Amino acid sequence: MKLRTLIMFIGGSLLNIVAGNLNNWGTISPYIGSYYYHLDHSVSISDFVVVSPISFASNVFWTAICSFLLKILSPHSIIVLGVTITCTGLFCSSFITNPYLFCWIFGLSYGMLTGMVFLPTVWIIWNNISENKARTSGILLAFYSLGPAPFSILFTMIANPYDDSPETTKSDGIEKEKIFGEFVSYRVPMTIRWMILTYIILCVIGLLCLPRKWIPESQNQKIERTMTLNDIIRNGKFWNLLLLTASSMSNISYVQNTYKIIGMLHINDDHFISFIGSTSFFISSFGRVIYGIILDKYSWKRVMVITYIIEIIFGLTFAATFNSRFWYGFYIIVFAFLNTSMYNSVMIRTTKDFEKDKWVFNFVSSGMIIAFTIPYVFEKTVTPYIGYFWTFIIITGITIIAMFQSIFHPIEDEKYQILEQR
Repeated sequence: MKLRTLIMFIGGSLLNIVAGNLNNWGTISPYIGSYYYHLDHSVSISDFVVVSPISFASNVFWTAICSFLLKILSPHSIIVLGVTITCTGLFCSSFITNPYLFCWIFGLSYGMLTGMVFLPTVWIIWNNISENKARTSGILLAFYSLGPAPFSILFTMIANPYDDSPETTKSDGIEKEKIFGEFVSYRVPMTIRWMILTYIILCVIGLLCLPRKWIPESQNQKIERTMTLNDIIRNGKFWNLLLLTASSMSNISYVQNTYKIIGMLHINDDHFISFIGSTSFFISSFGRVIYGIILDKYSWKRVMVITYIIEIIFGLTFAATFNSRFWYGFYIIVFAFLNTSMYNSVMIRTTKDFEKDKWVFNFVSSGMIIAFTIPYVFEKTVTPYIGYFWTFIIITGITIIAMFQSIFHPIEDEKYQILEQR
């Protein structure tokens, strides 16, 4: 029995390592941007930041669709269907020479892969291990966070095996950005194909490890909804949580999507930057577990306000680290650890505020679309004119807004805890 459980967790972990690559776009986008720049000099790396909001919108959409697919398919079949469609789309995208078509095909497929793998995997394991659901989901989320760590190194080592430095491009004699040379750039399509092949291998092994037996919940096990969609739309807590998702995730969305671009401009050591990115994802997998324990034990507001204050301090001083390899790497890792609390905290708060209507979180999580649209908007319309120092000042301002949203969010259960302690 223990061996079967271990094999099942190995399968779930492998699938979630693949699903977690949704957060890896910031690592690979400079390579892809460089490839398309050599095909069309009017293209810039910042154009490809748009893949992030496209993929997160796709993820939110397909996560919601999975709940409906569960009525006609088993979770195992949903995963097989999702992996087949998305890996086909991602593989085909490596042959596309139009950058805008690539962004849509790759982004939609990337998000769909995560949306159709993560939740069905959780459902399968919950169906076979009914106790300790919080611990089970925490373990899977840890491997989800770990996912980009090996793949960022894999992509870097295949695309840029000799650690070639990026070259500065100029337009009308003015320096624009740093782009990898032709040797690295033309290896990108091949690297995408190797990455997708690795996805397929891990998913096949993961699926073989998961039990196919699926016992649908009986009617008496299901919790009846107490609120309608119209009730939710008129609920102030819902809107605050949705906007809190957007504001609290804005820092990590911007850092994840630009840390490689900033590193190329100032550190100029591709392998080192990729190593820092992988380390940050590795640390974030522990952050998921640690913050899960802390948020269970201590006041939600107290934990989050302390976290926001630390993040604000680091956000205001981040630009000062750009010319130091050590401090730049240290800040990226700290951001990764602190920001694991953001998604966890909103998920926990939503579950407690809407205890009998857990479906509400599907709509609350749509705030991530807003959060991951911010990097694209800033990279295209704001940062080129004000620079990264003032950009991070603005991003930190959004974090301050998130802190006050948390402070003023009405929480009934913590009031009762305080009264009981008295």
